[in-house]
Amino acid sequence: MIPQNWLVEAIGYLAAAANVFVFVSNTMIPLRIAAIAANALFAAYFFLKGYYPLFALNAFMAPINVFRLHQMRRLILDVRHATQQAAEGEFDYEWLRPYMKPLKIPAGFTLHRKGDLSEEAYIIVKGEILLLEPNVTLKAGAFFGEMGLFTEENRRTATVVAATEVELLCVRYDELLELAAQNPRFGFYLMKLMMRRMQHNVELAREGAAAKEKPVTAENRTDA
Repeated sequence: MIPQNWLVEAIGYLAAAANVFVFVSNTMIPLRIAAIAANALFAAYFFLKGYYPLFALNAFMAPINVFRLHQMRRLILDVRHATQQAAEGEFDYEWLRPYMKPLKIPAGFTLHRKGDLSEEAYIIVKGEILLLEPNVTLKAGAFFGEMGLFTEENRRTATVVAATEVELLCVRYDELLELAAQNPRFGFYLMKLMMRRMQHNVELAREGAAAKEKPVTAENRTDA
């Protein structure tokens, strides 16, 4: 049974309203939802009106917008997962192996010094690394060396020494930026990791300043 003319026109007006919302939406997910609704309503309207080329266009665009909506929701979940990984100090680096080169260094070897020009970041596969200035030991699975990417003139922010025999994976900064752009989870992990280390450095600086301001008393003097 063919719907009455008023019902067909109502579908057309609803389609137009959904299409207007597409253009005024400020965020992507509501925009995609409105686009899907507009495509579905326009497809129904043009089919009932007998405008089959326009029906075919909207019928084709609807699943594309559904796919894009799925991508956006997946991206949000990936970002949340990456943020949680960074907060917990966990990172699965196996997918990075094809883009990195292996490097072995003996115990006591100085990988780089504070102020050196930096061009690479590292992942510890085996062994332990000591960051001298903040006096922090990094173990297998840790990602380090990325801070130089964000400093002025790409200079190292700490001296790095191998506490034990160490196996590393090395990646250049230009490749690191490409990977961060291609993989949002890795990009957000990198950002959160950088922020955590900056906060840690600020805390160390505050502790050092507090220690210098501590008054000397008979109890804590060492020259008596």
